[in-house]
Amino acid sequence: MKPIFLELRHLKTLLALKETGSVSLAAKRVYLTQSALSHQIKLLEEQYGLVLFERKTQPLHFTAAGERLIQLANEILPKVIEAERDLARVKEGEAGELRIAVECHTCFDWLMPAMDGFRQHWPLVELDIVSGFHTDTVGLLLTHRADWAVVSEIEETVGIVHKPLFSYEMVGLCAKDHPLSAKAVWQAEDFIDQTLITYPVPDDMLDLLRKVLHPKGINPTRRTSELTIAIIQLVASKRGIAALPFWAAKPYLDRGYIVARKITDEGLYSNLYAAYREADADSAYIDDFYETVKSQSFSTLPGLSVLE
Repeated sequence: MKPIFLELRHLKTLLALKETGSVSLAAKRVYLTQSALSHQIKLLEEQYGLVLFERKTQPLHFTAAGERLIQLANEILPKVIEAERDLARVKEGEAGELRIAVECHTCFDWLMPAMDGFRQHWPLVELDIVSGFHTDTVGLLLTHRADWAVVSEIEETVGIVHKPLFSYEMVGLCAKDHPLSAKAVWQAEDFIDQTLITYPVPDDMLDLLRKVLHPKGINPTRRTSELTIAIIQLVASKRGIAALPFWAAKPYLDRGYIVARKITDEGLYSNLYAAYREADADSAYIDDFYETVKSQSFSTLPGLSVLE
């Protein structure tokens, strides 16, 4: 038998393949390109002289050899993660405070599950969300009114660290019988004479306006709402059209309340980053919260892309 070179990264890759059922989705989960993931699996199969899963099934069907390694991954990885957390607690202590500020209304949809998971591993860290929607989250960090923030752009600031979370597609939304539902792709001109329903935020924080409409001098009539469900209801009632993250709209798309369309031929994509004070960069629980948020997002939100 050849020398064993099985590594934790191999187990993480196999588990991602099992959980997503897709090479492309698994690659996003472990932050690899599809070709890099395929190469990693090919080397594993050559190592053991066995096929680990069938390529042409959807979802992927694992062989007996593949299932044995999945079993190993389920046994080993949770123990490794917990051991690393234990070491961090020994080094830095278990208690602390982590106040989170967000600048996007839809952040709560994916932050809450991550916060719940984090609390289980760091029960003595006081975890809280800074009340309200904030346009200057970095300012909250600098004045120690928040410890961790979600931002949509990197603003180079002394003393602040930014780390990528993910990229996602913004889609156009309209009622099923709206005239724009007949178009597969919406261009900037399609928003002329429409009522655009948005969150009540400055225009420079809305990528649709900043990247697509304003460069062409288009400024449609506006209507605002604080709640995603209220925006969806207005769209379904043909009170206007909207642009929301695909993952935020998907539950309502699946129920057939509304339809989604691509915005511009290239698509409209937005990014999210984590930001925190450089002085806290070595904090184990802050780093673990970042990893928890990122992992939870890729495992639960559809249509995410890896952000470098």
